Amino acid sequence: MALMTSGGRLGVSRVWLSALTVAAPRRLIASAAVRLDFGVASLPDPSKKRGEDAHIVSRGSATRAWAAVFDGVGGWSRHGIDPSRYSRKLARIVDVELHRQAAAGELRLRDALHAAATTNAEVGSCTACLAAVDTQTSLITTLNVGDSAVWVLRQLGGAATGSTGSGGGGGEERGPVFSLVHRSKVQQHAFNTPYQLGTQSRDSAADAELGVFAGRAGDVIVLASDGLFDNLSEADVRLLVSEREGKPAQHIADTLAYVAQRFSFDPHRQSPFELEAARHGIDFKGGKVDDTTVVVLRLLPDGPAADGERAL
Repeated sequence: MALMTSGGRLGVSRVWLSALTVAAPRRLIASAAVRLDFGVASLPDPSKKRGEDAHIVSRGSATRAWAAVFDGVGGWSRHGIDPSRYSRKLARIVDVELHRQAAAGELRLRDALHAAATTNAEVGSCTACLAAVDTQTSLITTLNVGDSAVWVLRQLGGAATGSTGSGGGGGEERGPVFSLVHRSKVQQHAFNTPYQLGTQSRDSAADAELGVFAGRAGDVIVLASDGLFDNLSEADVRLLVSEREGKPAQHIADTLAYVAQRFSFDPHRQSPFELEAARHGIDFKGGKVDDTTVVVLRLLPDGPAADGERAL
């Protein structure tokens, strides 16, 4: 990922993932109340001393909960700066701001991100991806800056077939199919130059893409850094989630992160990263090793939590 300065790019650490389109609903329909089951998996790039991603998962009131992923820009390490310091400080400030808003009976993701970005004194930069759920109405609000992403998957009938090699053979039916019904838009200035917040960046929370989507019980929300999307295609993610229908969110998050990292080490598997590099005339083969952070939220019918769930 290239560092942004007022005059252009500074340093390179990774290549940009292909742009995603937004599947926005034509109208918003209030749904029944839901409960949330969450899971988090964060696997650092093994070549680094520590991971550069940060995340938050919080509930601020009886009806408002949120999650976010912040991907520190690795290029800062070439200047002797720990990229994780900025992303982790931004995550803490965002969480404090959202709790403050929730206590006042409101939730404004863009304002919280703006407040955090303008008060974070650490040197560095990061991308930011946030999602909030109103558990009384199932309304999902998303906000994204850069190349992390939030996807909403939903059962739309049919049966999952095939295999990602994550356990089991391919071709047989595996249960309900999850389809991608909403996804945030990836933002970039140029190839390998995503929008980012922080030191010397011309980007701000005002540039973030805001989405509002009517969720419903059964939906699975996946927020992740590009370590996931550089190595797993939409079909891969859909299949892995479909194979684990009914499993706790922690199991889904662990699986997605583990498979993405395993694929990142494979020099022979054609990854989304490789395909995007080829579209820009860059010869790159196999997966892309990187930090991989995955947050999964399952929207479930309101009621007591089942065994294995992590209630939010």
